[in-house]
Amino acid sequence: MKDNIMKVYKTAIVAAVATFLAGPALAQSNQGMPGMNMGSQASQPITGKGVVKKVDPVKKTINLNHEPIPAIKWPAMTMDFQVAPNVDLSKVQPGQAVAFGLEKGNGDNYTVTSISPAAK
Repeated sequence: MKDNIMKVYKTAIVAAVATFLAGPALAQSNQGMPGMNMGSQASQPITGKGVVKKVDPVKKTINLNHEPIPAIKWPAMTMDFQVAPNVDLSKVQPGQAVAFGLEKGNGDNYTVTSISPAAK
């Protein structure tokens, strides 16, 4: 009888450990299910409109006076941005109205990932 109790006890422990280890693996399998909106605010496109104040093609920076950007809860302000390496800054100049895309980088920094003259 003692042997049967020990077998049941060992089986219960093995089942508990297996359940504990399988939980995270099962949770991971729900990622990226087709037809489900698994996106977060960070993965949504961040776009803005503004006026170019200064362009520095050597440092790959741009200073923009932008309108409010609701996607990241920013009020209208003037600020410097890093610009992604593939963005052609020769298309824009100070005083020009532009539309631009942003992507969150390290910390609270955002990088301009696209920029073009604003449609009139």
